Amino acid sequence: MKRLFLTGPIGCGKSTLIRTVLGDSFRVAGGFITERVLEGEELVGFDIVSLGDSTNQKLFQLDLTDPEWRKNDRHLRVRFLSFKGREIKRNDEAFSVFASALLREACKKPFAIMDEIGGFEILIPEFMEALEFFLQSRVPCVGVLKSLPSSEKLSEAAGLGSQYLIAAKHLHLCLASDPETDIVEFSGHEDIHALNTLRQWKEQYL
Repeated sequence: MKRLFLTGPIGCGKSTLIRTVLGDSFRVAGGFITERVLEGEELVGFDIVSLGDSTNQKLFQLDLTDPEWRKNDRHLRVRFLSFKGREIKRNDEAFSVFASALLREACKKPFAIMDEIGGFEILIPEFMEALEFFLQSRVPCVGVLKSLPSSEKLSEAAGLGSQYLIAAKHLHLCLASDPETDIVEFSGHEDIHALNTLRQWKEQYL
């Protein structure tokens, strides 16, 4: 299996497990991670963060139409969800331009991280084209795949509708039917099977 995706309940520790096992290799990885943005204890949004050699994670105000941004050697961050009271603001360009470019560049890397996929970005054609392009590259990757129960909750909370749920099920089906992809259910920090599977993947591909 060149590609390994963890799935499971929200907040069960999937991303934490990946960072714990693979964190020392992130500096050579392609792809992206997503991070919560807090002001004090208040969640105000989520960023897409590039991977690379530097630990200096500064929020850049990017002109997403400017191709020069990719030459910066520091981590790049773009806000894809912002919360203000009950208002939710989506930035589709964070996926159609930024994350899509990161996936295409990941084809040149030793391996890639995708943490996570399965949210509203699967309704964005440019992102899905870049994801398919990456999957065809045969570059090894590890990621987090939003579970279908979590997709149903997201659809209800964000009003994404049936089109999103159909796309989410299609993504799961495509990945599950790929002989080089393994989807592992992760239940929490005591899940030894998921831990050992991730360690075995690291030994084989890194």
